[in-house]
Amino acid sequence: MDVAATQETQPTAAAIDFRTDPSRYKHWRLTFDGPVATLTMDVAEDGGIRPGYKLKLNSYDLGVDIELHDALQRIRFEHPEIRSVVITSAKNRIFCSGANIYMLGLSSHAWKVNFCKFTNETRNGIEDASASPAPVASPASPTNATSDAIMPTSSVPIPTASAASAPKTGASSTKS
Repeated sequence: MDVAATQETQPTAAAIDFRTDPSRYKHWRLTFDGPVATLTMDVAEDGGIRPGYKLKLNSYDLGVDIELHDALQRIRFEHPEIRSVVITSAKNRIFCSGANIYMLGLSSHAWKVNFCKFTNETRNGIEDASASPAPVASPASPTNATSDAIMPTSSVPIPTASAASAPKTGASSTKS
């Protein structure tokens, strides 16, 4: 029996354009303040890359990840002065609910595999860049302090007033 005849046929999806720039972002805002870049996630519910689902609670799909990847590459290659990246949410009390389940439910196996590969590569890039032990700036938004992620982008320490005056955590030390 012909293998192709037994496989479910999926409609051909429109080609995805991975090219974007900050002026076209629907889901992220990228700002710079000296050596600190801030990436603010504010996912547009009706801004899915394909029809048929809403991006609720800052969930993400490939379109959100394409913008994140673009922003990170721009920080790396267009802004060598950046030493830390603050990743935060514009939504009150919500950072990100994760990959959009409805998008995944509507997707073919091949789409899911490629979505996972792209999103994992983007996050691996964040982990690689954040491997530095450098001190970093304080969270930019006190209202989202528990959901902010701060990513150092080099091993060059960033002196900050808050870091210098902050109490040390961990075991207490006393002088003898």
